[in-house]
Amino acid sequence: MLEKENRNNYELIIEENRLVFRTSSFNAERTSVLHGGVYTREFTSMLFASAVCMLTYILIVSIVYLAIIRYIILTSVFALTYFLSHKYIFKKTYLETDFKRSAKIVRLTRSGFLLNKVENIRYDKISSIELGSRIFVPENEDGINFVQKISLQHGTAMPELSEEEEFITLLLKLTDGSEKTIYAGNVKDEPSIPVKEINKFFMNKE
Repeated sequence: MLEKENRNNYELIIEENRLVFRTSSFNAERTSVLHGGVYTREFTSMLFASAVCMLTYILIVSIVYLAIIRYIILTSVFALTYFLSHKYIFKKTYLETDFKRSAKIVRLTRSGFLLNKVENIRYDKISSIELGSRIFVPENEDGINFVQKISLQHGTAMPELSEEEEFITLLLKLTDGSEKTIYAGNVKDEPSIPVKEINKFFMNKE
């Protein structure tokens, strides 16, 4: 029997002998002051595409004399570069936690640009699956003020940068005392975490 649940921040698939939990929210880290306030995937892709267009212009300016042809080439290069960089270079990173009941292992797969990072953990190395939390207090006040000033100049106030951040985490507690974070959601987003479903599947090891 297949059960599938899709939320904004995760995907959960439950089969008879397998459970797959996939999410892009797995880093319980303080939002970068600069990147959180100024840089986004879209903006970074636009900068990259603009740089490629400048290089293209340098290469074709002495070859293509008609301005309209140069315009068409540069517009096409920008659009194509933006699309490809946004989708493949500056794409979201996902963590897939695959509980394989038959093999009695949990496979953690983190997506990468070219290769995925894979780690296998045996069932007997996992002591429990628990919820946790992490709280981050703002430290770089000068950086926060700088970003807020830039944001205001662009008509976007960002008062949340000076506030504390709290994350709810879902952890694999290991027998050696270490832990693996398989989900981390900001409490402001009111994250829904399927901890009961995952624990139920994991505890039923037969």
